[in-house]
Amino acid sequence: MMKKIAVLLLLPLLILCSCGKKTVSEMSAGEIIDAVYRKVNARDYMKGLKSELTTEEITIENEEYYLGVTGVPYVSGAASEAVVQPVTYSFCVIRLKEGCDYDAERIKIENNINKGKWVCARADEAYVVRSGDLIAVIMGTKEACDGIEAAFLKIVK
Repeated sequence: MMKKIAVLLLLPLLILCSCGKKTVSEMSAGEIIDAVYRKVNARDYMKGLKSELTTEEITIENEEYYLGVTGVPYVSGAASEAVVQPVTYSFCVIRLKEGCDYDAERIKIENNINKGKWVCARADEAYVVRSGDLIAVIMGTKEACDGIEAAFLKIVK
């Protein structure tokens, strides 16, 4: 009887595992951030940050804080930052609307990103990276930006 119950409890998990992985185009911005963190071992970055990371949705109310501008034509976005502020680390991913000028939007963000958005603190580096309809905004130390950028590009290509 216990074996039957165990099988019934594990069956949904087995079905989920057998369905395969999502393609990048099927992943939400938050799922892409999670995939990047799995690739770079986010625990290593958290130790360096001396804070845990939290991820939230990018909305019209907070897009300027995360992207440096408003009015970017994105369909979804997520941002990951340290829970304890001011830690100068931020990793954002947005998926742009189909048909917009992807490179122009990347340049607009790059020209307006605010490396000093934290109270009394400023990020060493700010990278704005595009792959297809995705833009990643990465701020922090050079080491953190390089690692996150490399992992992002491996996942989205």
